[in-house]
Amino acid sequence: MANPMKYFAQKPSGSYPDDYYGMSGVPSSSFDFMAWIFKILKYWYLFLIVLVISLGLAYLKNKSWTPTYRTIATVLIEENDRQGFKSNMYPYSMSSGSRNNNINQMIMYGSHDFISKTVKRLNLSNEIYMKQRFKNTVLYKQSPIEIEATYIADDAYNMEFEIQGLDSTSYSIIFHGDKEKEEFRINGKYGESVQHALFFITVNKNERLIDYKYDLWFHFLSANRLIGEYSSKLSYRFLMEESSVLEISLLGKVAQRDVDFLNLLNDAYFTDNLAQKNLVAEKTISFIDEQLLIIRDSIQSSEAKLNIYQARSGVYSQDRSKSTNAVLDELDKRKADLRLKKEYMMLINNYLTKNQDDEVMITPTAFQINDQQLNMLVNQYNNLTLSMKSQGPTNPVYKRNKSSLDDVKKGLKESLNVMDASIGLEDANLNQRYSKAWGEIASLPQKERGLLNLERDYKINDAYYSYLLQRRTESQIQRASNMPDNRIVDTPRTVAVVNGSDKMNNYIYFVLGGLALTLLFVICRESIFRFSVQSRDEIESISQFPILGMVETTSKTSLIPVYDYPKSGFAESFRAIRSRMEYLTKKEVAITMLITSTEPKDGKTFVALNLASIYNQMPGRKTIIVDMDLRRPALSQALGYSNERGVSNYLIGHAGLDDLVVTHDKYGFDVLPAGTAPPNPSELIASEETKALLKELSFKYDYIILDCSPVGLVSDAHFLSRQADVTLYVVRNDKTNRNFFKYTIQEMAEDNINNVAIIYNGVKTKGAGIYSSRGAYGRGLYYHKHDSYYHEETSKNHKKTKEDAQ
Repeated sequence: MANPMKYFAQKPSGSYPDDYYGMSGVPSSSFDFMAWIFKILKYWYLFLIVLVISLGLAYLKNKSWTPTYRTIATVLIEENDRQGFKSNMYPYSMSSGSRNNNINQMIMYGSHDFISKTVKRLNLSNEIYMKQRFKNTVLYKQSPIEIEATYIADDAYNMEFEIQGLDSTSYSIIFHGDKEKEEFRINGKYGESVQHALFFITVNKNERLIDYKYDLWFHFLSANRLIGEYSSKLSYRFLMEESSVLEISLLGKVAQRDVDFLNLLNDAYFTDNLAQKNLVAEKTISFIDEQLLIIRDSIQSSEAKLNIYQARSGVYSQDRSKSTNAVLDELDKRKADLRLKKEYMMLINNYLTKNQDDEVMITPTAFQINDQQLNMLVNQYNNLTLSMKSQGPTNPVYKRNKSSLDDVKKGLKESLNVMDASIGLEDANLNQRYSKAWGEIASLPQKERGLLNLERDYKINDAYYSYLLQRRTESQIQRASNMPDNRIVDTPRTVAVVNGSDKMNNYIYFVLGGLALTLLFVICRESIFRFSVQSRDEIESISQFPILGMVETTSKTSLIPVYDYPKSGFAESFRAIRSRMEYLTKKEVAITMLITSTEPKDGKTFVALNLASIYNQMPGRKTIIVDMDLRRPALSQALGYSNERGVSNYLIGHAGLDDLVVTHDKYGFDVLPAGTAPPNPSELIASEETKALLKELSFKYDYIILDCSPVGLVSDAHFLSRQADVTLYVVRNDKTNRNFFKYTIQEMAEDNINNVAIIYNGVKTKGAGIYSSRGAYGRGLYYHKHDSYYHEETSKNHKKTKEDAQ
């Protein structure tokens, strides 16, 4: 007999014409988007629950939301000469117009020293707040009490205290204890000091205290913590690229406190700016005062010598030309100016020699030294010195400024050498002119020349003294008129709540996060943690064998629903299998079908019974179902037959076929039970007697259905599959182990078992299980959509149920 499954062997899975199956059989290895949509939709209730929970959690999160305010102030960093002053005297001068100077100002604004000064002036030794269910509200300048601390232990900074008002005169401080310290309570009176090992404080009432029965909380704030917090929250930027308007912004939870902080920070900066400017003027005045003390002694000495000479010589005046006297007076003034320059050079050299990096220098223009290079270097020196002083050695910019300061010092030394050479030339020129002027009066009498020399000495000292007095007066006037280089453009104010969108974002994040986790759970459950077969496409991706048909799940409790409900969608699916069987085997009768599965409970016996019933309904055709599971004969048990006599008895020759076959009273098909359980079922099934049994059955019956043991567990089906026209491999949805099924299919392929077709059992009529990636729904779903045509009627041998009657 020609191999009826030759077509199976030649055609790979899915290569059969579409009308063989009612849908395309082309296997697809691509991602099945629609199948996953249906799988996910199965868990719609879970997504709904998570959505409600996420919204609830976001609502609770928003209850603890506290606004974060942005407070800003703008400051104009001006050059001194914009205000009408001589900027070259001041270390903060921006006369160079350098962007680097602007950056230096910004760095100094945020220096540790300025923030430290501001924190001390803010006087925030403690913070009083009101506890609510979800958050704490700080009562800055709104608290009915004020706490003054004179001593705070280090341990107290990490503790939280409750303070309760008792009456109009007393209160109670409570510490509720923690892992390190025990609970304690202290009672005190307003205005009186309370002393404890952790703190010395005084609690005072203010005008906001109306209800004496209050319940508040407080904790102590360390200066270092506040300095660190404000340093991290402050930010600076220039409003435009080339602008010198600096914006200082601060993010914080307490808006009024931030406004006060910026006001005090500006005040500290301006005060320091003015103090540094006054320091230069004061250094200039101090230097001039020292020179005045020295020259005052010289004036007194020269005056005394002149008076003594006049008394001794009797000469009190001399006759000189007015032109010569004017020349000498002018030379005296030049000498005084040159002398002051020499003194300034000695002062600068003294700074450089002693390496006094923490003091500013007097600018050259204070002594009318108009050397632009020297003036620029001194200004750079002063700016760098002040920047380093405000930064401290630990600041990363400090080392860079230190290196720049060393370069400025080298430049100053070179500039002083050039200036010294220039002063030497000028001094020689003045001496030469002096000699010429004195030559004109050489003809005077000796007494008059002596008087003239003493008068010139006195006038030189007097001119230098007058010159110093003039410089001192100018410096005093300048100091009195000094103002900070910078001025406030906008006073500190709160401009926005920067975290206003956090509430909506919390809803978005919680909902998206919850749905994402739920989706991840569903994906893991349906793929990673789902070890059973879930879809037709999954079967096609694993198996090279075609899918003969799909059997949908049914709520009927009947053993053979195709008999009890012949017009149901369930029965129709078996009729479709019966029709396709003829195409595959190319035979209408004498078809031997082997039914097997991967493992027990995949529904092979259920499929075999319904298949036998659907074939038995064909008029004039005889059908027999044979229980070939000699180990666990489920078929015989399901039909209520005894296994005392059956297949095993025939195979060992103890009974003939006519003695063993029985016709079922209800379903009409013949049944051959399994018989007595043999000790060697595999050897018995693989014997020649089995071939003889099947041959004898083929002469008597049109359709032979063999219910065999699971092929994944025992080898019985391997022998029987070679004797059958087709092997029907039952795969049960959400039950058959995917990996086990894959292994079994590979093993059958390696054994050259090609006459295999798969029946997909237990397919759900709703959801992803029935869905195919090619867009075709299971036939069962089609039936449910057309109930008006496919009525689930009972057979004429059974009464109609109430549902059928309706």
